[in-house]
Amino acid sequence: MAKRFKEDEVINLLKAKIEKKEVLFMPNCGSGLTAKLQEKGGADLICVSATSYWRMKGQGSLAPLMPYSDINEVIFSLTPEIVANVKDTPVLSLSGGTNPLFPHREHLKKLWEAGISGINPFMMKIYGDSIMEQMAAIGMGWDREVDFVAEAHRMEMFSLAYAFTPDEARILAETGCPAISSHVGSTVGGLMGAKSNLTLDEACELSQRIFDAARAVNPDVIVFAHGGPIKGPEEVKYVLERTNAQGFIGGSAAERMPIEKAVLAATQEYKEIQMPADR
Repeated sequence: MAKRFKEDEVINLLKAKIEKKEVLFMPNCGSGLTAKLQEKGGADLICVSATSYWRMKGQGSLAPLMPYSDINEVIFSLTPEIVANVKDTPVLSLSGGTNPLFPHREHLKKLWEAGISGINPFMMKIYGDSIMEQMAAIGMGWDREVDFVAEAHRMEMFSLAYAFTPDEARILAETGCPAISSHVGSTVGGLMGAKSNLTLDEACELSQRIFDAARAVNPDVIVFAHGGPIKGPEEVKYVLERTNAQGFIGGSAAERMPIEKAVLAATQEYKEIQMPADR
């Protein structure tokens, strides 16, 4: 059963690794087996993810807020198998914070009781400005996501929140969010990869502006990068060399694409076996 950590405990764990010049890594997780392997591989945080749930079904990362399922029910159904396979790594959840019928404090308490140490709020802004304008108009907008982070901070639960713009990073830092990740779009690559118009250099430039905005409010904010053309270890290394990023969040890059490669290669290897000549 996964150990639970308070906000300050997670921050201290991460900062101790930063002081040792370690690159932080939080993978998304959609199964107990994945969680077990991610911890064994040295993940610093593990995120129970509804996007992973859909990717493990062979579908795309945009499914969680579609009318196919309740994103938070998916998280609560996945969590038992994740926390059962993790021992010493803080487990976060990619939870939706915009449901007006699910009060934040009640939601966070339920997550804590399930073995979750913190939240990585589902990044609603992935659906674009026009949808977000409509969501805001009916009281389900990004401000609910910000309030979710603020309530977690008040309850001493850790948050690692996505920012798509420098202004969002500033707002999140002002709520007390201790860790912020740039989000430069859905990850490209693999069988189900998204399309991105950003170059890797442009992703670096946007990420750094996001980091600068967050640290103008709180110089101690821990900063991660995620998404778009940042699709693997080489790309992460490139970003780390050109920005102040201290870590990377891997969604498709941490689970879907490695599984695609491994299962495809294993299947092909079996099919390449030749029948004995005397048969």
